[in-house]
Amino acid sequence: MILIAFGSNLSSELFGNPIENCIKAVEILKTKFKVEKISKFYKTEPIPKSSQSWFINGVVSITTDYTPIHVLEHLMQIEKSFKRIRGIKNDPRVIDLDLISYNDIVLNSKDLVLPHPRMHERKFVLMPICDINDEWIHPVLKKKAKNLLKTLAKQKIFNINVKY
Repeated sequence: MILIAFGSNLSSELFGNPIENCIKAVEILKTKFKVEKISKFYKTEPIPKSSQSWFINGVVSITTDYTPIHVLEHLMQIEKSFKRIRGIKNDPRVIDLDLISYNDIVLNSKDLVLPHPRMHERKFVLMPICDINDEWIHPVLKKKAKNLLKTLAKQKIFNINVKY
C-alpha cells in the first residue's frame, strides 16, 4: 500500500481555507495517481505544540507505477502549485504532502526515507491510516497501525465532517 499524508493550516489565495486546500490537493492527486481510498479529515493540534493554527490532516492510499522518488517529485510539484514555501521546520503551511509508505519498501537516502521516520509518532497520520486499513503493518516496526495508534492517546485530534 502506498500512503500519502496531506495537511494544511494556512489559507491560500488560490484555493481557500485549509479544508479547501486539502480537498484540492486530493483532487490533484487523483490526476497524478490512482487514488484507492481517502481517510476522514481531522483537525489536529500542531506538533510540536505552538501558537500556530491547528491543522487539517488526512491520508490517501494510491497505486502507481512511478518509483518512490518520482512520487515524491510529483508531491513537491503539487506543493509548489499551492505556492508552498519550505522554510523553517514545523512552520505553518498552505499544503503539506508526505510520502508515508511505499508498499513495504524500506529506504534511507538523502532525498527520501521510507517509511516516513516520524509517522509512528503522529496520531494525525496513524488515525487516517486506520480509516484506510487498521491492519496495515509498519514495515520497520512490524506493528499494526491500530496498535501504534494506541500509544498516542494524549495527542489531540478531532474528526471533522467534510463533504467530499
